[in-house]
Amino acid sequence: MEKTSTWEELILDLIKNNNVQSRTCKIYNRKPQVGENDSPVCLCGRLVRCHSFNGSSVQSETLNHSNPQWTPPKTFKSVLSIAVPLNVFGRLKPNDCKFIRLQDQTDMRCVYNLILEDCGRKKPALILSVYGGAKYFTMTEKLEKEILRGIIDAATTAGKLIN
Repeated sequence: MEKTSTWEELILDLIKNNNVQSRTCKIYNRKPQVGENDSPVCLCGRLVRCHSFNGSSVQSETLNHSNPQWTPPKTFKSVLSIAVPLNVFGRLKPNDCKFIRLQDQTDMRCVYNLILEDCGRKKPALILSVYGGAKYFTMTEKLEKEILRGIIDAATTAGKLIN
């Protein structure tokens, strides 16, 4: 019987073969920020102190070019992000759902082959893709429960014929 690779092994193979990348915000880097105690939020939605980018950020480049008054951009554009090696993937607890964060320019054949390989060359019953978001989005508890109930219904009936 053929040994199947785990989700983590499949992702590590993709990384090793340089087939996939992720993207991250480069407005700030992970170096400590001045005044980070007030926890400002970046345009990308993360706290400034929670950025994972290690390179030269937009902020540091601006400050290095004799502009002592750093003013963050007003809108987020694709030039404010950068391709980085894939480092966000794994499994969610408690239901062991698999996840991966890819850049939007990823070749879909690569993603398709990853899914097929993970499913043992069988058609998966459900694929859920989540992208985007809203800054400071809030909803009522009733609406949140209704959305979760809809996702659970879709997941439990996936692949079944509904009359």
